[in-house]
Amino acid sequence: MEMLYELLDNLIQLHKALYTLSQHKKEVLIKGNVDELVAITRQEQKLIKGVTAAETARLNVVRELTAEKGLTLQEGTMAELIKLTTSAEEKTRLASYRNGLTSIVSELSKENEFNQQLLEQSLSFVNMTLDLITDTPEDDLFYGKSALNTNRQVNSTFFNKKA
Repeated sequence: MEMLYELLDNLIQLHKALYTLSQHKKEVLIKGNVDELVAITRQEQKLIKGVTAAETARLNVVRELTAEKGLTLQEGTMAELIKLTTSAEEKTRLASYRNGLTSIVSELSKENEFNQQLLEQSLSFVNMTLDLITDTPEDDLFYGKSALNTNRQVNSTFFNKKA
């Protein structure tokens, strides 16, 4: 059981690190610092690999523990393990870890949703700005089509495409 507790501690620490990064990412997104955003994304990828490895190890340890006791698990979830555990102390400790993980994952999820909204807004702004700079008006509301044809080059933009 100690190996399981160590893995659960590790999972909680990894998720807390991801949460801290997501908070920092929010500040970086607001500032618009692309280089720092790339660095944070790389750190997140490393932490996510760690979470995946720790979760796989946790599942393996849970399966070994239940096999030793002659029990079978359907999914290997913490809730299922808590139900199968007979010791009140272990149930309490496992429930505490489960609550801690659930809490930090919930907070991380909220932070990530907010960051996603910031990214989408930023992307919309960039696309709108590019459209304003590069698109040619399809309809000229003040002058007729004859004025459009004589006073404007076809597909003219603010950028010189030949440059």
